Amino acid sequence: MTSTPTATDPTLRQGDSGAAVSELQQLLNAKGINITVDGVFGNATRAAVVQFQQQNGLVVDGIVGTQTWQALRRGGPIQLADAAIYYEPSKYPYQKEAFEWLQSQISRSALEEFARRWRNLR
Repeated sequence: MTSTPTATDPTLRQGDSGAAVSELQQLLNAKGINITVDGVFGNATRAAVVQFQQQNGLVVDGIVGTQTWQALRRGGPIQLADAAIYYEPSKYPYQKEAFEWLQSQISRSALEEFARRWRNLR
């Protein structure tokens, strides 16, 4: 699942439902906490959140706020869309170096095709 952290991540708690809860459940599964993805924040989801919070040194309250969202998304392969959204080279100079390294690994033809698609040129 591709998941991009945003400033608009909702605070989730027991009783909530919808797409954000489904995303939460998918992220918990990706972290090895098996839970049914049904979009309903019930007892099982709350227990999974509590388990995840305990395992990751977070405040254990069963509520998914900013810190829990960030911990859920930490680690594993990074999505380029995530990297682009959070690109702040003035704050994190290593990000520019990482992008430069990645660019050096991609063929010129692939970069040209990416640029064409990025500009939506058909």
